Amino acid sequence: MNMHSDTALRDEATSLFSDYAKSEYDVIRLRAIQALSAIGAANSPALVEALLDDDEDVRQDAAQALGALGVQDAAPQLLENLIHDPCGEVKLACVTALAELKSEDAAPYLRTLVTGRGEDITWDEDELHQDEWDDWLDTQIASIKALGRMGDVAAIEPIVMALMDEDGQELGDVACEALGRIGEASVPTLGVFTQSSNRRLRHRALRTLAAIGGAEAEAILRKAVTDKDGAVRLIAYEALMPTDVALVEQALTDAVEDIRIAALEQAGFSEPELLDRMMRDPGAKVQLALIERLDRTTPIADQDDLRWQVLDFLATGQQPEVSAQALGLLAALAPELVADRLNALFSVDADDLKAERLQWAIVDALANSPLREAAEWLQRACRAPFRSVRLKSVASLAMIVTDPDRPHVNQQQGRELLLSFALAPMPVAADEAAEEETQPTDIAALEEAGLDVSDGGENGPTSSLGAILGHDAIAAEMTQEAQEDEVQPLTPREQALLAKATRHPKRRRVALDDDADALQRETRMSAIRLLGEVKGMQVMLAQIAQDPETEIAQQAFAALGAAVTRHGAELDQDQLVDLITKGLSHTDSALSLQALKLLQQADLPPQDNLRGKLRAMVKTGDTPFRIDAMHILTRWDGTPDVARSLLDDVSAPVRQAAMRLLSETAPDQAGAAIVPFLLANPEQRIVTYVKDSAPAIVSIGRELLAELRDEDRRAQWPVMINALADLLGEPARAA
Repeated sequence: MNMHSDTALRDEATSLFSDYAKSEYDVIRLRAIQALSAIGAANSPALVEALLDDDEDVRQDAAQALGALGVQDAAPQLLENLIHDPCGEVKLACVTALAELKSEDAAPYLRTLVTGRGEDITWDEDELHQDEWDDWLDTQIASIKALGRMGDVAAIEPIVMALMDEDGQELGDVACEALGRIGEASVPTLGVFTQSSNRRLRHRALRTLAAIGGAEAEAILRKAVTDKDGAVRLIAYEALMPTDVALVEQALTDAVEDIRIAALEQAGFSEPELLDRMMRDPGAKVQLALIERLDRTTPIADQDDLRWQVLDFLATGQQPEVSAQALGLLAALAPELVADRLNALFSVDADDLKAERLQWAIVDALANSPLREAAEWLQRACRAPFRSVRLKSVASLAMIVTDPDRPHVNQQQGRELLLSFALAPMPVAADEAAEEETQPTDIAALEEAGLDVSDGGENGPTSSLGAILGHDAIAAEMTQEAQEDEVQPLTPREQALLAKATRHPKRRRVALDDDADALQRETRMSAIRLLGEVKGMQVMLAQIAQDPETEIAQQAFAALGAAVTRHGAELDQDQLVDLITKGLSHTDSALSLQALKLLQQADLPPQDNLRGKLRAMVKTGDTPFRIDAMHILTRWDGTPDVARSLLDDVSAPVRQAAMRLLSETAPDQAGAAIVPFLLANPEQRIVTYVKDSAPAIVSIGRELLAELRDEDRRAQWPVMINALADLLGEPARAA
């Protein structure tokens, strides 16, 4: 942004807001004070003067602004308001502001407010009875925080008195936070809190002592190391172990697993020592923590490796999660040594939940394996009977394939596997195929039940009963019942309802683990999506995008768009244009939209044969079509005419997108276009439309200033004041 223009605009706005801070209208004064705060006008006298305003909202916002802007000269008047202003919310704002200014004169009054309302402080008694809430309770908490921020040692005693008040509110957390800010002078008091019967207060006090540090705090923490409360011991150990090696060894024998894990993190053990601990520690959490610390970059060559001996032992243990993690790491580091186990594991049925846990852990470890064989075992996992394992495996393959730092893993094999999944569903195992051949089709089952489902049959149109009901098992049960009972022909009304159910099947969550076809389909869809991340796959994605199945083609278009954005276009321009043209002409709107997005992402030069179609979309298309078509045509035309034509569109998202585009392509016209829309839609934020366009900011700012001087627009001034403050108050816009 031009520095001179920005400074001049900001100064002019500051002057205007300062004038409006004295307006006869409360709402304008309030907006003006908020605006001065937003643009950082700390030098405006209007902010201090506003502390005497008749409107309590104005006084409250002025106090907040003065504290946030650090206006030291405002401290005396803020203190006056704290003492004499009857409004509780204004007092609360003054407490916070005085703390930010670190006003020493305010400290005695803040200490008073910690324990009571204070005889010298004015309160609005009517407000208390009207709202049934004592504003002092909020002010008490704010005062404790303020004194802590100010580091006021004299506040320790009143804070303790407030905390010990049996009839008072719960102040343990806020009190410990304030005492921690005050520092070492609070250590004796916090030491007393560590002996409290309130468990939460004891823990909070110990954490605060750990943060303060020093010899006195350390002595208290050392006593806590022998506390019967494991959580207390953990806090003490974590604070002391970094500087006391002897405590590390002591903590390693503690009964609490979290303490032993904390000690292990400080121990600095070598890998053999870790393995020894792993073998001897009975805690599952500790064993898992130790497994996480093992070297995962070096393969396990033989069974003499200590890692093999320990992991093999744990993999056959009684802790399910430990066993899974241990076997997973063995699969990642020594797949040949556990090949038999892996083969057996990946041959289980879909109802073996234990196997699913193990397979997941193996895939998770294989994703970061240093071995070339990782891709081969991931390929096996991609055919697992569990949905979670398959999708994790496919995603892991994509991660390996796109990682430039892992060429040692068989990336080519991974690319080929992803592509094979994306091009066609995975083949069904022979026994599964034989089972499918022996199962009667839904149509046959219906016919056996006595229903005439042929074209023109007396029972009317139908489809798979399983599809209608959403569950094949239920359909089979109904078919069996139909065979046993006499079934009456459907009435015309029943035929119509059945036909409607066929067209609009009920959607429901389905467990896919026992549905081979659905699982294969989801795997294929995931593979297509992931191919968009792999370089060199755009030709194949273009082929898949011509699949006769709409959902498959749509997914391929989306993946191709992601690939073009990530790697640039790899297709010949004519091929790309031809594919997009076919996609735009498709009857499925979701697929057409993906083709349109691909056209935008490809950044092609103007295509005369598509211009007419895009102009039709701008006029009659759904909202997403109009927005994307507008962007493409604007880039092709080199003018903001299309965006300007959509400023009055019936769709708010289209209008917003048009104004954002206008501010980018014709910033000198942005003010005249955006300000009227803003006045009609006061809930909108103006920065939504300008982004980082400095010329647009100046254009809109000048337009707003002109409108703010028009007395006939006074009713809309509050909206315009907010908008101008928003425009100039963004940190990124500041000079």
